[in-house]
Amino acid sequence: MSSVPTRSGHHPRNPVLRVLAFSVLLGAQTVWAGAASAAPADTAPVADITAEPEGDAAAAGLTPTIHWEDVQKHADDKIDFTPGERASVGFKPRSGDRWKVGGVEPQALPAGRLTGRQMRDLQVTPPAKAPAEPDIAPAPTEESTAEPTPAAVPSPTTDPGASPAAPIDPAVDQPVVDPSDVSPAVGASWSGGTVAGDVDLQARVDPGALRREVFGFLPYWEVNASDLSIQYDKISTIAYFGVGANGDGTLQKLNSNGTLTTGWGGWTSSKMTSIINEAHGTGTRVVLTIQSFAWNTSGTNRQKQLLGSSTNRLRLAREIVAAVRNRGADGVNLDFEPLASGYGPQFTALVRTVRAELDKVAKGYQITFDTLGFIGNYPIEDATAPGGADAIFVMGYDYRTSAHSPVGSIAPLSRTGYDINETVAAYTARVPASKIILGVPYYGRAWSTDTAQLNAKNISGVQYGASSTVLYTSALPIFASHGKNYETKEQVAWTAYRRENCTQTYGCVTPWRQLYIDDARGLGAKYALVNQYNLRGAGIWALGYDGTRPELWQAIEDHFVTDTVPPTVSSTAATSAYVSPNGDGRSDTVTVSMAVTGHIRFGYEIAPVVAGVLGARIRSGTVENKTVKVVWDGQAHGGGHVPDGRYRITIWAGDVSDNRTTRTFDIIRDTAPMAVTTSATPWVITPNGDGRGDTTVLAWSSAESALSSGRIYNAANAVVRSWSRTGTAGSFTWNGRNTAGSWLPSGRYRYRIFTDDKAGNRTVVDRPVVIDKTLASLTWSSSRVRRGTTVTATYRLRGAARVTLAIYKGTTEVRRAYTERSVAAGTYSWNWNGRDQNGVLLPRGSYKAVITATSSLATTKLSRSVTVE
Repeated sequence: MSSVPTRSGHHPRNPVLRVLAFSVLLGAQTVWAGAASAAPADTAPVADITAEPEGDAAAAGLTPTIHWEDVQKHADDKIDFTPGERASVGFKPRSGDRWKVGGVEPQALPAGRLTGRQMRDLQVTPPAKAPAEPDIAPAPTEESTAEPTPAAVPSPTTDPGASPAAPIDPAVDQPVVDPSDVSPAVGASWSGGTVAGDVDLQARVDPGALRREVFGFLPYWEVNASDLSIQYDKISTIAYFGVGANGDGTLQKLNSNGTLTTGWGGWTSSKMTSIINEAHGTGTRVVLTIQSFAWNTSGTNRQKQLLGSSTNRLRLAREIVAAVRNRGADGVNLDFEPLASGYGPQFTALVRTVRAELDKVAKGYQITFDTLGFIGNYPIEDATAPGGADAIFVMGYDYRTSAHSPVGSIAPLSRTGYDINETVAAYTARVPASKIILGVPYYGRAWSTDTAQLNAKNISGVQYGASSTVLYTSALPIFASHGKNYETKEQVAWTAYRRENCTQTYGCVTPWRQLYIDDARGLGAKYALVNQYNLRGAGIWALGYDGTRPELWQAIEDHFVTDTVPPTVSSTAATSAYVSPNGDGRSDTVTVSMAVTGHIRFGYEIAPVVAGVLGARIRSGTVENKTVKVVWDGQAHGGGHVPDGRYRITIWAGDVSDNRTTRTFDIIRDTAPMAVTTSATPWVITPNGDGRGDTTVLAWSSAESALSSGRIYNAANAVVRSWSRTGTAGSFTWNGRNTAGSWLPSGRYRYRIFTDDKAGNRTVVDRPVVIDKTLASLTWSSSRVRRGTTVTATYRLRGAARVTLAIYKGTTEVRRAYTERSVAAGTYSWNWNGRDQNGVLLPRGSYKAVITATSSLATTKLSRSVTVE
């Protein structure tokens, strides 16, 4: 990892002089290794202040963050922080502040109890037993001008068997590191889940007020900066950064030599008193950041000692409460990075302990904690559950570090590989968007490269010059000298230029140098993503890195105050284009929906459309919900009746600025079933495979194209055959068999046609169909006979029937054997001598026997021909 260009907070800074000096460096464009005075502002003199991660961090493939790098860079800063007076202005929420804090609506919080000097004089002596309450000095009274006697901040003894407290490192909770490049980050895995609905929806806010949380880190090295410029009306939380935590749970207030740590000195300084009072005067919170870095073995062991002991966790929680309450601050930010492997439950326990201790003082203190772009092992669900943290600060930067190649944005909005979009999607898949603050960088990175082309190969190192982080104020003169490009996929400003680099080993070389940094446009793209996902807000690393420049504050105003970007609709859907509210269970309602991001509420209107003209609305509503869905039952307000016809459902989704995205759906209300006619020709069949009367044609027709389903039911109302057709007409030829292809027995059957129109209105028409196999067969003893001889007609009945048998020539009956004779089941014969009814011998020709059998089911008929020669 690389260092941040030097902007030492302990030296008053003149922005004009800094730019002039930078211009001289740009003109020289030469860097001698070891010659810090000659180094241009985009690089460290010799090498990055980086280190290979150790222990758990190395095993997880993680790379140290800018938070840790900057702390390392400023670890030896000697800043003379004058102790401050008591913070006399307590926090009062803005009228538009609606984010819940500690599970309650925003609350006024008390002013400070102690002066900076009194807080510094508190002793850090571990007592024998943990107290029941945090040690908070009594508040001074208006009558008393004397300073109250400071009470010692107690620390509970360690648990039996716990490891002894680690020695306090100088200044901050960090080891000494080697100056060498680090390997690229290998992402720790995350697993997505389903969040059961968002919570803590932000309410409508006053015009001109912040509509999102804007959370800015203020490092101690920036507190005294002469060009520190904070527009308090555009920031909701200032997180002072920070004070380290020891393994035994005490805060790092003193160095090993007994002197005051710079972090504690800045927290208790006169300048911080002014910042707290001014912030509170505008409704801005100020919180204390507690650091526990585990980027190497010693830091990991210290963090494990702290988290692994309930006593140490309680001690830290109470020291945090004392530091916050005595200062008149408004909460705490926990920067535990990375989180030691296997210590997720213990971290959650720490968060909940801090919450419990803060709640003893007052409800409404804010708790946040920091995570990497990769979720890794952070227990984000458990640690933000009720009784835990209010929000997560996601470090949306350091996606590229000094060793990455090809070079590019350190916070790419979109790219091939893990990016900001994927980060937000991963977090919102597991916790509500209202609990996520997306951190953005006020810094960028420069690399030595092989060409001037976008995303060139990284050749940074001793020979060509090390990669380095570049603050926003330092990037501006580089752009002024070399021009500025904008890459629209990663959404980042960049430039390329030549710079000479000289070393004793390699001499002087002039490689390309490329700088990538988020300007107002790039930050605006990330703020738009915050609005799109309806996140709690955005965060800044770090306040002061923009100097007195106004454009980054303007980007915040454009997106979070005067935001005009509506929510984004990714898809719309309607379950049907029709609704038929007739209570038949089909299309009684229609559901229209939108997939939207960046909204907090939605509304709808329903109105008739007559001849293309929109009429008066019959129904409307507004819903405070993120699931945009309207179910219409085809009725007006209160269930009032409306006529059939075309109606328009208009849905809008609105964000916290009441920017709206609108979609419309035209729905046909239709409750009238259509006319359907059916037929069965013939309606009686005798399916025996003889090719005569074996089938019937079942036909139907409708007024409009529709899906028609046919069913044949037996006497027991069981379906024996079915089919479906779409269109205005259709037919089905039935052969008396069931779905399996088997012959069905004689009996009465019902042919039913179901026809559903587009609105789901169903028309049902029944028609009888009969299978009657009573008359099984009719045969002649010979198909040809001599005139004057006798021939025998034989028929067989499967059941009782009334039988009529006659001889026809063509259509003329010439002989009647018998009429309506009641016959039982069986086989019967009748002899014909070729004569007519009067005994006259009939001429030669073709004749046929016709038998009609009337059973209990129907009347069936068979005929057979015979030739008389």
